[in-house]
Amino acid sequence: MKKAFLVELTVLTGYIKQLLPIVAITGVFVAAGMGTTVALAGIFVCMFCMMGSMAASAYDDASNWGAYRLTLPLSRRDVVLGRYAAVVVMGALGIAMGALVQLLAATVGALGILPSEIGGMFVMSPNDVLASIFGVFFCLLMGMTAASLAIPFHFKFGNTKATQFLPMAVMLLYALVIFIFAQMSDRIDVVPMLSQFLAWVETPAGVATCAVVMAAVAVLILFVSAAVSMRIYARRDL
Repeated sequence: MKKAFLVELTVLTGYIKQLLPIVAITGVFVAAGMGTTVALAGIFVCMFCMMGSMAASAYDDASNWGAYRLTLPLSRRDVVLGRYAAVVVMGALGIAMGALVQLLAATVGALGILPSEIGGMFVMSPNDVLASIFGVFFCLLMGMTAASLAIPFHFKFGNTKATQFLPMAVMLLYALVIFIFAQMSDRIDVVPMLSQFLAWVETPAGVATCAVVMAAVAVLILFVSAAVSMRIYARRDL
């Protein structure tokens, strides 16, 4: 798997240089729209997870790289595991870079070197720090879920067809979540429970617990997705 992983990283290295300005511009617009930089780190994490998996899959179809790669001393299992390992590294890189950018933004706010109209956006209270940490792990979960959903489609259909089926799959998943929530609302008084949960999440213990749970769920989703992808790719005729 190590060789397949290094191949994936080689492909993604050049893409990271293109991704950084896109993430930075997105972060600026989101921060300006929200009036705070709380979401900066989360944006890096989410986009690195999702865009990393999409870029690697798109490269498979470029110049028939996916078929050529199988002529190398790599098994299909190694190719799949290498892809998921690369996504995990992209997620970790997103966390590291997001945390660095968030720290720089908070430092700028603390120093007060910007005009008050702009500088206030960079100031972070203790509650903002908790919100930022929660946002990082929530975006990690969302990014890994999106990657876990996309990768099996790419291994099954290739990048071109996968981009046609993925929106439908996302909409079906979204509809399923709404349906489950609606069914729960009919049987349980959700509003008081949700209010209590949100109040608990705003505490340091709540943020820490949610962070651990979301990270564990993200890992579980990746494992399930990898198992599905290995079965799919083993049967695919390239």
